[in-house]
Amino acid sequence: MKNQNQRNPLMDSSSNNMGLTTRQSQSKLTLSDCPHYYEMTLQNGSKRHCGTMKDVECILSIYPDAIYSKVLLPHPPQTVDVPSIAVDPDPELKPQHSLPESELIELEL
Repeated sequence: MKNQNQRNPLMDSSSNNMGLTTRQSQSKLTLSDCPHYYEMTLQNGSKRHCGTMKDVECILSIYPDAIYSKVLLPHPPQTVDVPSIAVDPDPELKPQHSLPESELIELEL
């Protein structure tokens, strides 16, 4: 039996790879985990939505009769066509002039 590291099961005593992954294996990991959320239906028919399984377990501890299902989100498009539209330049504000020294009034607090 392999001697597994208790802190990190990806790193064991027989290998020095420390659980690191390559780009190729990272892309496989992301492909297998599609974007999703969990939809929970309570006994009275009301619905709750959760982002993680930990949230689902928390709701199940409160409502043990609830039913949940994993809802997969559609993949975003790979490219997006954004047209550019030329607009007229913004009208400039009139220059702001400060008051001459003779019109300044001292503020007393």
